[in-house]
Amino acid sequence: MNILEYFAKLYQEKRELALLEWTYLVMVIVSVLIAGLFALFDQSIGVGMLIVPMVASIAMSMNVVAWALIKLAADTILTKIKNEKPKNKTKK
Repeated sequence: MNILEYFAKLYQEKRELALLEWTYLVMVIVSVLIAGLFALFDQSIGVGMLIVPMVASIAMSMNVVAWALIKLAADTILTKIKNEKPKNKTKK
């Protein structure tokens, strides 16, 4: 199974967070490799290009935290809604 098939499988299984994490990981690895190649020719350009994987790592961290907070809030709200429905039916 190649990486594109794996991404398609994650998308079909609705595992968006895993897909997002793998996308950022691939982007970071490719960016570091490209920055390394540029650093062979001109060190200052290579070092300057290292900002891309750094920003991608920070963005991934922020997305994971935001995803966890949204999931926690959604699960909490859904649990409250499910618990309130039986109470409303018994009052009628």
